[in-house]
Amino acid sequence: MTTRDDEITRKLEEVLRPRLRFLEPGAPLPADEPLGSLGLDSMAAINLLLDLETAFGIQIPDDLLSADTFETFSSLEATFRPILEDNAGPPGGT
Repeated sequence: MTTRDDEITRKLEEVLRPRLRFLEPGAPLPADEPLGSLGLDSMAAINLLLDLETAFGIQIPDDLLSADTFETFSSLEATFRPILEDNAGPPGGT
């Protein structure tokens, strides 16, 4: 389990927030609220994928592209955290 202060969690939220047109700026992002109810539609999800690839310098495997992945912030984080941790490299970078 991660805290909302974790670097990966913060960056995921930072990339996601602009795609949630029904979430007020500065309002907390509920971990288990359906992202669709916060304004993430299919077009926004595609743009979010591109944003995530750019922000994290990764390529997202096609097998992760499912409705379940984008159901909630928790499901999004659970799906992408292993990829992001694998691509983070050693602390301090080498």
